[in-house]
Amino acid sequence: MPISIKDILYISRPNQWIKNLLVIAPPFFGGVLFFDFNIMFKMIIAFLAFSFTSSSGYIINDIIDKSSDSQHPLKKLRPIASGRFRHTSAIIVILVLLIISIFLSLQLNTNFLYLLALYFFINISYSVYLQNILIVDVFIIAVGFVMRIEAGGVASDIQVSSWLLLTTFLLSLLLAFGKRRFELSLSEGNNISFRKVLKDYNLDFLDSTLSIFATIAIVTYSIYAVEKGPRIFLITVPFACYGVLRYLYLVKTNKSGDPTDSLLKDKSLFFCVFIWLLITGFVIYM
Repeated sequence: MPISIKDILYISRPNQWIKNLLVIAPPFFGGVLFFDFNIMFKMIIAFLAFSFTSSSGYIINDIIDKSSDSQHPLKKLRPIASGRFRHTSAIIVILVLLIISIFLSLQLNTNFLYLLALYFFINISYSVYLQNILIVDVFIIAVGFVMRIEAGGVASDIQVSSWLLLTTFLLSLLLAFGKRRFELSLSEGNNISFRKVLKDYNLDFLDSTLSIFATIAIVTYSIYAVEKGPRIFLITVPFACYGVLRYLYLVKTNKSGDPTDSLLKDKSLFFCVFIWLLITGFVIYM
């Protein structure tokens, strides 16, 4: 059976690469991203390296979950779950992606390569076992987001603010718990099982975690805004608050739960993030 380019793109999930834009956060907030071509070039390499590595992780996860995905009414249509994309072909794609990632990483520095390797190892551990452990599954996801930002700092040789890392971690927990709540709500209403760990969660617990991490994330970002300065940077805080509340609304009303889908499909959330980026960029670079 010939390998379909369409299937390769599908299993690689390039729509999820938007998460890897976090690698540009250190030079962006450091005010040097758009004024230093060398750093901009390094960020492109770092973004691609993380994207290819994360894609290889998605494919491995699909291979591991093939049995359960084949029983799912929607996931059974995926290339690997349906059987139209063989394991040998998937392994070849994984190896190619990893080789490209290693080559790109070596264009930066060995510390970036070590960090990327650790990220890949954690991803595999998540797919094999950790995704089935209550709370730990969400923490692993959040750590992945933090590692993206730290990797951007390593690649650009820019020290990342501790408050920015903390805000990223807490916001990632909010988004991940929100996704779990959305999945659990849909599974209870439609008798669809999304993942094994959902049986250990309940809506009351998830609602509590959303309230906790939404509050703390807003507080830590506000502290970061004060630390960052100048005072005009505080104007970004209301947009951050609105973005968090909008996401909570989407989750609680079962309109959306996946952070990427929410950002790309919800006009209000997309517009909020876009304006936040414009204002933040204006304050930092003007």
